[in-house]
Amino acid sequence: MKKLLFYLLLILVTFISLNGFTQKADWDGPWGVGVGFGPNSYIGDLNEHNANRFLIIPQSLSFAGHGWFSKGFGPISLILQMNLGRLQSRDYTKDQKFRASFYDYGGRLRLNMNQILLGKRYRRDKWNFYIQGGVGLMRFSTYLTDMNNDTLINQVGYAAIGKAMSLTGGAGIKYYMTDEANFHIGVDYHMLNSDEIDAKPKGDSNDSYVYLNIGFSYEFGNIGSRSGSRKSLRWGRF
Repeated sequence: MKKLLFYLLLILVTFISLNGFTQKADWDGPWGVGVGFGPNSYIGDLNEHNANRFLIIPQSLSFAGHGWFSKGFGPISLILQMNLGRLQSRDYTKDQKFRASFYDYGGRLRLNMNQILLGKRYRRDKWNFYIQGGVGLMRFSTYLTDMNNDTLINQVGYAAIGKAMSLTGGAGIKYYMTDEANFHIGVDYHMLNSDEIDAKPKGDSNDSYVYLNIGFSYEFGNIGSRSGSRKSLRWGRF
């Protein structure tokens, strides 16, 4: 009974909060484009069972870049994004390693938490925290090889090409440098529904990767001012 009352109270408070927010929120928003780059780390069957404690850089570390288009609706941004990069790792106990090239594209919903909590007052802050989630499709080509002689152990699909659905969740910080230009720091977790990214035969369905990135974006359209605290990139407004 106490749990039921707690959940009812939580639903009531959430409803009141959202109702008050929707009444004072500005549901217009800008268009945007952005790019970014950073390291990613594979998680799966070949997560380097390594006895060497002196390795500073993980063997599952690689790099990727991304680009996106966005449209804002108040605290919500709809984003179309593509990640392009490499994944790799190795298992020293079995002398196996894999390398994969991939591109991962899909849609996301991003929530500006400052705007949800502060309403229009969020424009006074240069740093805004956001959370996001979405779904996408990954295309990849990957090979699993023997580390001793680089002989091919297994390849996935036709011409070593495969695909997987990708569920994404993440968070980040957006820093407003000017009215239009922004700096981003974020981290995303990508869970895949395929276990073929590492080409490991009879492995567990646990393939995924983490992407830590920095980037820049440019917004245009209905941007709005930020209490005069930022300058514009438009001609004549420096």
